[in-house]
Amino acid sequence: MPEVAEVAHVCAQLRRNILGHRIKSVLASNDPLIFPFLKLSTDPDKELSTFQNALTGCSVSSIGRHGKYFWMRLQPRDKSSLVLLMHFGMTGMVKLRNINSHLIFMENGGDKKRLDKLKQTEKEPSVADEEVTWPPKFTKFEMTFEDGDNQVEFAFVDPRRLARIRLLTGDSIQNDLDLLNHPPLDVLGPDYSKPRELLKQEQFTMGDPDPDNHGRPRLTLAEFNKLILTKKKPIKSLLLDQNCFAGVGNWVADEILFNARIHPAEVISNKIDNVTTIHPVIERLYENLVYVCETAVKVEGNVDHFPKHWLMLHRWGKSRKKEKPKTNDGYLLDYVTVGGRTSCYSPELQKMLKQDSKIKATTDKQKFPQGSSKECYIWSLGNI
Repeated sequence: MPEVAEVAHVCAQLRRNILGHRIKSVLASNDPLIFPFLKLSTDPDKELSTFQNALTGCSVSSIGRHGKYFWMRLQPRDKSSLVLLMHFGMTGMVKLRNINSHLIFMENGGDKKRLDKLKQTEKEPSVADEEVTWPPKFTKFEMTFEDGDNQVEFAFVDPRRLARIRLLTGDSIQNDLDLLNHPPLDVLGPDYSKPRELLKQEQFTMGDPDPDNHGRPRLTLAEFNKLILTKKKPIKSLLLDQNCFAGVGNWVADEILFNARIHPAEVISNKIDNVTTIHPVIERLYENLVYVCETAVKVEGNVDHFPKHWLMLHRWGKSRKKEKPKTNDGYLLDYVTVGGRTSCYSPELQKMLKQDSKIKATTDKQKFPQGSSKECYIWSLGNI
């Protein structure tokens, strides 16, 4: 599933290539799963035609994102703005014709393809390399954008049809602050890849295409501490809760816990109950939640630019590997099911906690590979 970093890359691609463009043409499939507004319609074809006509002629005024959702703010002539809100589901993706993308989805053998390419010292596979015909297979939604003589073709693909595309209108969505208070965005938690306060932005070229938290800042450490200690569920399951941590998916959650040295099945509130003092375990979790989300977004999900000590580069292909995988630092990895989801972790580094009175702060630097945990967090934000 595309997570916060992959969504950020798609938004970056859109911002680089279609911002300010006008929608020349639209073609949408009659699929009530992809387009929820068709489900209750008595005349889906007419409803789809109205949708397509509403988009045609609009210009793209901005690109936004929050968690796993992203949107285009569209400006019709002499009318209030519209919002085209999208979510990839499990297998959705946006492709732009003849525009390369560095994204490599490591699941389903993607990691093996990447390694094979690296061994052959060939260039990375890209969208432009792989797509011979247009539109791509499993396309559900197409648009053509134009700006003068420049034309960009857009395709939204989804083999499993779990993605969602909505068109939002009205006074309640005329700015992104209000948009986040509109369903389905209103129930989402903070996106921890975004700073609490927006810093002055230089002209965008690479990295985070939308660092604005749109009025939903990530929690402070003190607020985060209270949240963790009021939840009675395994920490991996909690991190996957979009109502608390928008954008965190399976691999991001595993990476956070690996860097924080916390077992994915740990129920932290069962071991720590002092809400007045922030425990080092919770502080470490908070720092690495921010670190992993910010770092992954900063490099737009490019796996070849992730820190070399990360778990993500080695967690895939469990069924085909004869031996247990190891990290770059030599730590053996194993798998455990938590809340119905497969979690990858290091048994050596991620042990279950003892009771609060017996937990001590981790100060042994030899337990942490160079460039990990808090030291890595500080280093990475300034050096990637």
